[in-house]
Parts: sequence; structure tokens; C-alpha cells
Amino acid sequence: MTIDLMNALFEYVRERDRDEFALGDTLDVKTGILLVGLTFLAIQCGDFIKPHLPLCQMIAQIISVLALLVGGILAVYELWPRDYDREATPEEYETWISGTEKYRAEHPETVAITADRLITTRLESGKKRVRVNLAINKLKSRFMFASFYCLTMAFSADIATLIMRLF
Repeated sequence: MTIDLMNALFEYVRERDRDEFALGDTLDVKTGILLVGLTFLAIQCGDFIKPHLPLCQMIAQIISVLALLVGGILAVYELWPRDYDREATPEEYETWISGTEKYRAEHPETVAITADRLITTRLESGKKRVRVNLAINKLKSRFMFASFYCLTMAFSADIATLIMRLF
């Protein structure tokens, strides 16, 4: 692969790595908003549940409570702290380069570190980070969407209860 193509691919991988890292924060913010909605609906649900509630309303509120419980647990799982892979620090690269150069001095038959080799190494580690962080974000996204569906179910049950109470 030519140096121009490697540089172009490296820039793409670096940008994708940043996007995946930032996406984790975005998912957390959205899930935080969902958690606020779940909390609001839980308070509303507590107001709806009264002794001697008609059967249809009681069933709707049981559905709402279960959905809120599951949605809250899923939101907490999404918000649970995770370790994202990050780019190595400049010091780590310097240590790697000096270690490789020391090894090369002891074994002259090995290939010298070149800018191409450094870019290739950073490219490979960047692709690995993208894979790892993408897997984390996919899992977080599944938890967020499932929590959203639970919020929607609880909201629907609360609206149904409200309509039944009004009519």
C-alpha cells in the first residue's frame, strides 16, 4: 500500500475512532433523558395506583410498573461505566520506538522503523480500537433502545389508565 493510501486510510480510521468514542457519551446523555422520563412515569404511576382500582386500570398499571422496572434496570446497564480503548500516549509511542530501535541495534537483520511502519502500527491499533469501541457502543445502544421501548410501554399504559379514569 502506498504511503498516500495509508495516510488516507489512517485519517479515516482516526476519525472513526473519535466518532465511536464520542458516541458513547451521546448514548449516555440520551439514556439519562430516558431515565428522567422513566422517573416521571414512576411518580405518575404511584399516583394512579389506589386501593379498589378497577381491574382494567390495575392491569394497565401493573404493565406500567413492570415496564418501568425493566426500563430502569436497562438504563442503568447502559450507563454503567465502561473502559473504551484509547490512542496510546506520545510517551507510549516513544517507548515503543526506542524499544524497537534498541532491539534492532541488537539484531541488525531486523527492519528499521520507518514512518510507514509507524503509520501501519497506528493504523492497526486504530482499527482494533474501532472494533472494540463499536462493540461497546452496540451493546449500550441495545440497552438504550430496550429502555426506550419500556418507557413507551409504560407511557402507553399510563395514558390508557388516564383515559379509563376520565371516561
